[in-house]
Parts: sequence; C-alpha cells; structure tokens
Amino acid sequence: MNDKSKLFEMANKSIEQDAQFMAFFLKRYLELEKLSKQDICSELKCSIQDYYRLSMCKAPDSEESDYLNRLNKISQYTNASVFALNKIIKRVNTIIKLSGSMDKSYLMAARDKKSDSDSKGS
Repeated sequence: MNDKSKLFEMANKSIEQDAQFMAFFLKRYLELEKLSKQDICSELKCSIQDYYRLSMCKAPDSEESDYLNRLNKISQYTNASVFALNKIIKRVNTIIKLSGSMDKSYLMAARDKKSDSDSKGS
C-alpha cells in the first residue's frame, strides 16, 4: 500500500462514525453483509482508491428531492455503480430505522414490565 492509500485509509477511519459521510454507510454495509473492502469494490465496480474517494463524499439524504441527482454525481466522481450505491444507502438506512424502532419497543416493554411488577408489590 502506498503513502497516498494510507492517507486515504486514515481519513476514512476518522469519518466512518459520522452519518453525514459515505464512509459511515460503507462501514455499516461491510459489517451487515460481512464483506471485505475488496468484495464491496467488486460490487461497486470501482478500485480501492475510488472506494476511499467515495467514503469521503457527503452522503445524499434518500428523503430529499435531489437524492438521485446527488447519487449520480457521486457515482460519476468515484466511478462507482449508481445501483450499488443506492442499494447500500437504502439497506443501511432501513437497518438503522428498524434497529431504532426495535430498541424503543424493547425499552417500552421493559418499562411496562417494571411498572407491572411495581404495582403488584404495592
């Protein structure tokens, strides 16, 4: 790995916890699908350098009216498949929404169970 690739990798690691960047979506997708970077590069039809360029792009909001336009621009800039990008963003967003709702329902059920046991003890 050359110095430029190492710099890209370090920059990628520094933003992969920030949902504003594609690095966040790529990392979550890698984890969800248990893929390597090489696997996702194959899926995206891009090089590892393009993968790192992609990771540093601001992620388009799938709820916004300009989503497809921004997705196309990112795809052109990074030489990545627009279809694979769309799939990755939608999949990660869906999992985040589902896990968020599951966490809330679990907490509500736990709270309800505690309330029931508290009222039985009175």
